[in-house]
Amino acid sequence: MSEYTQLRISVPEEFKNVFSHFYFAKNNSEKAVTKILLPTYQTILLFCFGENASLTTKEKTTICIDKCITFGPIRQAFEYTLPPDTSILVANFKDDAFYRFFGKVMAEKNFVNPDDLLNENCFTDLWKELKNIYSVEKQVEHILEFCKIYLQHQDTVSRLLSSFENENLNPIKTIAEQTRQS
Repeated sequence: MSEYTQLRISVPEEFKNVFSHFYFAKNNSEKAVTKILLPTYQTILLFCFGENASLTTKEKTTICIDKCITFGPIRQAFEYTLPPDTSILVANFKDDAFYRFFGKVMAEKNFVNPDDLLNENCFTDLWKELKNIYSVEKQVEHILEFCKIYLQHQDTVSRLLSSFENENLNPIKTIAEQTRQS
């Protein structure tokens, strides 16, 4: 087994408008490993298994991650550090999916425990379930199944914007005309 494992995991077709992909990384070595998390310009949900992982911003602010955290949109690269025998599983939300999941919450901070957004402990409970699943693919399946009950339908304008493909037309003007909005 290599000292550091990382995977990019595709999502099933029915979730393509919710998540762009999942990312998994694990430090199998005896020393902490620091890597770079590249900007996705989307909001992410990150689960940590093992010792507390940490994220360090360009401004040198360090955030410790115990179980799970949500933040974004990620506009700059972050360094993340995984202690020995620690892994992370990252869900990359797509388009408006974060708001479809959490509602129109306004986070005062960039880094938030997702349970605080919903006023429930559902993500701590989900983390407890995930830590007992030893296959990352099964963890992703479990997250996808879990999100079904919380995910709201995409509104018409967001759906039209996310699927707009005609490069010769202005998407905002075209969709405003189609939906009779200004």
